[in-house]
Amino acid sequence: MNNEIEANSKELLGGDIQITSGIDPLPSLVLEELKDLGKVSSTIELATMVSKKGQSPVFSELRAVDDNYPLYGEIITTPQGAAEKMFLNTEKPTVLINESIQNLLQVEIGDDVVIMGKSFSVGGLVLSVPDLAERAVFGEFAIISKSSYDQFGLSAAGSFLDHEYRLKFSNSNEESEQARLAKSIIAYDDSIETRLPGESGRSLNRIIDNFSNFLNLVSVSAMIIAGIGISNTLLSFVNQRNTSIAVKKSIGFSSNFIQLMYFYEIILILIGTSIIAYLFGVFSPLLANEFLPKSLGIDLQPTVSLIGYLNIFFIGLLVVLIFSIPSLYSISEIKAVALFRNTFQPVSLNFSLKNIILLAILVTILTTYFVLQTEQKYYTVLYFLAFFITMLIFYGVSKLLIFFLRRFHKFSNNGYRIAYRNIVAKKSLAPIMTISLGIGLTLLLTLSFVANNLKKEISDSIPSMAPDLFFVSIDRDIKSDLESFIKNMDPNVALEFSPMASASFISLNGTPIEEIVSENNRSAWVVRGDRRISWAEKPKPDNPIIEGEWWEPGNENEMFISMDSRAAYDLGMKINDKIILNILGRDVTGTLKNFREVDYRDISVNFAIIINKAFAKKLPYEYIGTLKSDLPSNDILALVVERFPNVSAIKVDRILSQISGVLNKIFIAVTGISLIVIVIGLIVIVSAVMVQTTVRRYNNLIYKILGVDFPTILKAMTIEFAVIYFTLIFFALSVAVLGSYLVVENTLQLTWKFDLGLTLWILLTTATVSFVLILMANKSIFSPKVYPLIRNE
Repeated sequence: MNNEIEANSKELLGGDIQITSGIDPLPSLVLEELKDLGKVSSTIELATMVSKKGQSPVFSELRAVDDNYPLYGEIITTPQGAAEKMFLNTEKPTVLINESIQNLLQVEIGDDVVIMGKSFSVGGLVLSVPDLAERAVFGEFAIISKSSYDQFGLSAAGSFLDHEYRLKFSNSNEESEQARLAKSIIAYDDSIETRLPGESGRSLNRIIDNFSNFLNLVSVSAMIIAGIGISNTLLSFVNQRNTSIAVKKSIGFSSNFIQLMYFYEIILILIGTSIIAYLFGVFSPLLANEFLPKSLGIDLQPTVSLIGYLNIFFIGLLVVLIFSIPSLYSISEIKAVALFRNTFQPVSLNFSLKNIILLAILVTILTTYFVLQTEQKYYTVLYFLAFFITMLIFYGVSKLLIFFLRRFHKFSNNGYRIAYRNIVAKKSLAPIMTISLGIGLTLLLTLSFVANNLKKEISDSIPSMAPDLFFVSIDRDIKSDLESFIKNMDPNVALEFSPMASASFISLNGTPIEEIVSENNRSAWVVRGDRRISWAEKPKPDNPIIEGEWWEPGNENEMFISMDSRAAYDLGMKINDKIILNILGRDVTGTLKNFREVDYRDISVNFAIIINKAFAKKLPYEYIGTLKSDLPSNDILALVVERFPNVSAIKVDRILSQISGVLNKIFIAVTGISLIVIVIGLIVIVSAVMVQTTVRRYNNLIYKILGVDFPTILKAMTIEFAVIYFTLIFFALSVAVLGSYLVVENTLQLTWKFDLGLTLWILLTTATVSFVLILMANKSIFSPKVYPLIRNE
């Protein structure tokens, strides 16, 4: 996907460079200079309402484009050619809408919709346009011609409007020089922003990288758990070849030679399996195309890379080495004199000092290799530490279980006695089952708890606190009329309006903010790009001051600043720091006076940055506001938009439902990916069971001769599984609860709640599937034949 984004970077940007001047358009003289560098396309982007009589208005992103648009790529519409209708000079202009607006307003092609009090004919559905990769992919989106925008005098309140210009350089061989010249032309205003093609998909790249990192960690977890199965299977293989290895040693082969011979066999198997795995990966983009939004315009194609294959092979080699060394080194315990004994002495995993040092080096290489490949190095290191610690915990749990069972084993019940023997035996399945199933269950529970708490916050907690409507950019000249109009409809309505202006963060104590704040800082959003600021006489009750003091009213000559405490701590700010904000093109120095605890969860009017009201009186401003009413929000919104065409408002329940839908898909995807680890663990357990088939069959045969019936053996297996599973449940649940609590409360800053229903569903489902698979793996040993034992076969 990253390669596809890079290859289509100009199309995703819509030009060789994009210039954004914000509320005000570029001067005509500047535009003429830019046109000397190539072809220029100008667009206006704003947030507004699209409505139809009898339907609730829809908050949408509207793009007004000129006839040069797009410079790269194309507008894909249904029906084809609908985009050309936008530029025809007709009495009734044309608008292109996306499918979401069509469904919400229940309009067909040819129907009329109203935008800011003007009637538009729906000319078609827009499926994809350039520069949509980071914007309205999942929301509502419409396009009109710029001539329609100018002809009908459409306007929206200022701060949520952007003038954008895209250039297609005439000299494509000197793009870097052309870009430098374009930047020098608009260098007179620091508030004007530029973007190059390599930056067009930055947000998408970040999402892809994070998700790729998550997949890598889950994959390596599955491989490490599978490595336990490799180690167990190899040890069984060595024991089965005990006589063969003794014969080889008797004719002069050394242990090192035999180990090397088996290692070559493992390498050949690894080469074959890694090629098959890589081919699956190569063609996986074709499947991914089915899940990507069509509006992105991304069509993934299979690509073959030798480096990509070697990457997979190297990781597989490290895992195989780590888990095969203890098994293969057990060959040295087999002696040639074993041929002259009529007994079988099984060997165990070999953990000599030399092997432990070698394993530690290989584990360090594996961890370092993964860490160096990821952007989130800190979290990757934490994951590996947590994973290996969890493995040790579950190994210790299995040993603790055996320790306690040996002290409380005096039961007369035959089923329990058999189960006890199976658990405490030297070749017990308890460690393998506890580690494999425990890690998978812990990962699944942790991710499920995090996702479930996030879903509940969006679907339950936030809606109960959130307003019904969120008004965007209300002109201060109509604020009083709007407030009166709404209160006439509902005298008991809860209305809150706050003044707002645009500002950008320039420096902290004289140091440019770009040199202080990294992109990985969780509060970088506060100081990057335009930020809406507000002012007040005193802090709101739900924004308590936790450090510093509020300012005295009346000082018009100095700017005082109040910051969101979390953002301030993340950015390293202190009380009385000097901050320079660019407000409407003018750099203003302010003093940081206090930190507020801001809770954004209720989606009320909150600001990260607040300044003193006396100083702010000199600024041009507008309002944003919220509404909560017992009347239907659809009816209120329809009447407001009809009376005030330039007012835009977001239906909060609509946004929450979109977020909830996305979270549901994420929850399903994360759960499915997590299940891979459990499935691998179950395969390891089944392989371990099959490895022990000979021993278990022999034991069951003895039980049969002694008169133990099938129900008793089945009961013993049930007790064995129940004891192991219920033991690991306690520790898996404890780790999952602790891990998810830290993520939800500290990282996401949400309220963590335990969901008993979800927990029981996961635990019961996992237990049922695991036990059924174990029974299926053991079915061949339930009724062994007596005569082969008598014949010593």
